[in-house]
Amino acid sequence: MIESFGALVGWTHQDAGDRIMLRLESVQSSEAARKHDPDLFRFLMTKQQAAILGNYLVQLSGQPLAVPKKRGWFRRRFG
Repeated sequence: MIESFGALVGWTHQDAGDRIMLRLESVQSSEAARKHDPDLFRFLMTKQQAAILGNYLVQLSGQPLAVPKKRGWFRRRFG
């Protein structure tokens, strides 16, 4: 097994129906960052896997989970 280490410098995603294609960009050195020459990694995962990963990262970061606010009477009535 080959392990690679680097700093995450960007990411994008594409909705693929019941799956998500996650594209991660990382660099292994400050020179690669200066040259804007990241290593690219693509992961295909189910939306459930994406939700579990996202929840895990939020918990790991110590940030509070985003809880949707209840909509008030006016918003419920008029959208």
